[in-house]
Amino acid sequence: MLGFVLVIGSWIKAYFALRNVSQPLVVHFTSAAGINQTGNLKDLAAVGIFGLVALILDFVISLELDERDSFLGKITAAAGLFLAALIFIGFSAIISVN
Repeated sequence: MLGFVLVIGSWIKAYFALRNVSQPLVVHFTSAAGINQTGNLKDLAAVGIFGLVALILDFVISLELDERDSFLGKITAAAGLFLAALIFIGFSAIISVN
């Protein structure tokens, strides 16, 4: 449940923080090459939707694994929470760069 809150909350926060930006958003930046990818709010929505779909699939898989072996179910659920934390960090970085 915490993973869903992280992804949806960061997605909404990014939308409200970046909805008035008129120039293209910096989506990916490296110190070696500079700006690698620009985008718009649709690209951020795609990341949010991908994160939600991945979390739903992870949740279903962790429930199925929990019936067979509770340790594997907990590991899979922890991996979903880790993915949600990475998506939260990614949205926070995009907000701070723009």
